[in-house]
Amino acid sequence: MNAEQFDHTQWCDSTGAPLTKMPDRLGVATNGFIRDKTGKILLQQRADNGFWGLPGGQVELGESVEQGVVREVYEETGLEVRVERLIGIYSRPESYPFMRYPNGTIVHYVTHVFICEPIAGALRLSAESTDIGYFAADALPVQTLLSHRIRIEDALTGLVYPFVR
Repeated sequence: MNAEQFDHTQWCDSTGAPLTKMPDRLGVATNGFIRDKTGKILLQQRADNGFWGLPGGQVELGESVEQGVVREVYEETGLEVRVERLIGIYSRPESYPFMRYPNGTIVHYVTHVFICEPIAGALRLSAESTDIGYFAADALPVQTLLSHRIRIEDALTGLVYPFVR
C-alpha cells in the first residue's frame, strides 16, 4: 500500500484517537516486556500523554533493535535487562502503531517487542515518565495504550514464535 492508497481517516493512534492526518514519518522502535517474580508486568506512565505502556522507544542510528531495547529500558526504568526473545513485530494499522506527540507530529512505528529479564538496577522515574510500576495482567491501568494491550496479550500467550501484526 502506498501513501495514495492509505486512508488515514479509518485508523486510530495508540491512544484510540482518530488520525487527523497522514503520519509524518516512519520510525523503528522497541518495547521490553518485563515481569517481576510474581508475574506482574512493568509499565510506565508516559509524561507526554498520560497513558501507560511498556518501556521502550526509538532505535538510534548504529544500534540493533536488541541494543535499542536494552538502552531504552535502562533510560526509562533504571533496570539493566537481558533480551530473552522476540514477542513480535508490530506495524499494521489495525495494531495501533501510530504515536501522536504534543507538537502534532504523528509517527508510524515498526516496533519490535522483546521479553526481557532484569539482571541489575532499581526502578526509578525518568524525564519521560510520571509513574512506573508492576501490574497484574488482569488489572492494567484503564489508560493503557491500545497498541501495548495487544503486545501484552501476545506476550502472555506463551507462544515462542513471533507475532507479525
